[in-house]
Amino acid sequence: MAGTSIITVDCEKCKKKYESEVVDHIDLSEDRDLAKSLKTGKANRVQCPKCKKVMYLDRSLVINFEPESLIVLYDPAARRKAVREEHIREYNTVIGINETLEELGEETEFMVISDKKKLRDLVTNYLKEHG
Repeated sequence: MAGTSIITVDCEKCKKKYESEVVDHIDLSEDRDLAKSLKTGKANRVQCPKCKKVMYLDRSLVINFEPESLIVLYDPAARRKAVREEHIREYNTVIGINETLEELGEETEFMVISDKKKLRDLVTNYLKEHG
């Protein structure tokens, strides 16, 4: 099941503030239905309750590509090398908490990307391999 959270959204059209559930984490081996939404850029679709404006939020998202042992952090703000390096440091800090996480970290590739096309290509290739 996908990891989600509730965020406050500002409608681009009518400026109403409203809360909406968004996806933070997808495990493609379990969340096949979200893979297509992810591929088309519609994983975080929200709709204003007042004016019905539909928006697709371009926000960071963690994708677990199992069984490839690949974790991808898609962050549109990570275009700068310093931002990508900070994400990698944070990942290494988390996996350094205990031996089990360290072992998993050694077996898992972690990648930070900001390019939607690269994310789409990764998901497309995954779906070809794993249906």
